[in-house]
Amino acid sequence: MTALEDAKQNIGKIYYPDKITVRIPISWRNGLCLPDKTGIQEETAIFHTLTFGDNFAIDHAASYEISVGGGRAFVSATEFNEYRRLLVRRNLLSWTLDIPIEREDGWITDKSWQRVSNIPGPLMDAFIDGVEEQTNLTAKEAERIDKESISLFSPNGRGISDACEAVSLFCTLGNYWEKFGIDRDKLPRMPYKEFLMLKIMIGKESEAQRRAAAPKHPISPTMIAMGGGRARPSRGIRMGD
Repeated sequence: MTALEDAKQNIGKIYYPDKITVRIPISWRNGLCLPDKTGIQEETAIFHTLTFGDNFAIDHAASYEISVGGGRAFVSATEFNEYRRLLVRRNLLSWTLDIPIEREDGWITDKSWQRVSNIPGPLMDAFIDGVEEQTNLTAKEAERIDKESISLFSPNGRGISDACEAVSLFCTLGNYWEKFGIDRDKLPRMPYKEFLMLKIMIGKESEAQRRAAAPKHPISPTMIAMGGGRARPSRGIRMGD
């Protein structure tokens, strides 16, 4: 990915968080449009960002129960392919393929789905994989969140440099909402200089609060030597340094 492509992708995430764009390099083989990492052409699909509500409804519809322990108990399982089909019907908005997409009440219509679902399976899988890559946490991301959270919430924590996306999002949105009422929609459009100045001031305030909360160590009394190897506290007043 070039620097320009990376910047474009992140701009899309910041300014249009309700949409996911998936670009798949392709080549034509035997009349079929198929994913090809070395392909010079590409097809693009735009999906509505998967929300908690979307996932809840789709997962519930694609789930079924399995009996375990000779029927003494049941566990829930999700039918993988059905989940992915419902994900496409719910969240696919448009694409560059020469197949029109018609939607009604938030879903691809039955008639339109007959055409949409007939594209080559590998291409459809590539589109869905692209969505899931931008939607789900990887094992590496989850591990980094665990590691950085320990430092972030430690009583002796001093902040995290180069924080992961989760920690950065938590701290940035939390601070700006709590202090200024600036939410996720307004923050990307704030002048960058104002953002930097407020970020510095928030950091200075946090440093001052940590210093104020630091435990005050009591000054140990001066001991006066006595005969027989004994000692007693001084009754005088110890002056500050």
